Amino acid sequence: MQPITLYSYIGSDGILKLQLPDELKNHNVTVIVHPKQPEWLSVLHTTAGKIPDLERPSLGDYEVRESL
Repeated sequence: MQPITLYSYIGSDGILKLQLPDELKNHNVTVIVHPKQPEWLSVLHTTAGKIPDLERPSLGDYEVRESL
């Protein structure tokens, strides 16, 4: 049997509700919970630091001034 991926939400009461297909009736199953991060957060992790043009260039040496 092929694995089935279902997406659901765990409410504030901590209860996970799954509606399973009829072909799984009278079968033993294993449920693995893999928390999903918000989509914007995964985009941030995959794109952060990827644009080299936004790197700060070296400031070089400071000019030496006469003291007052």
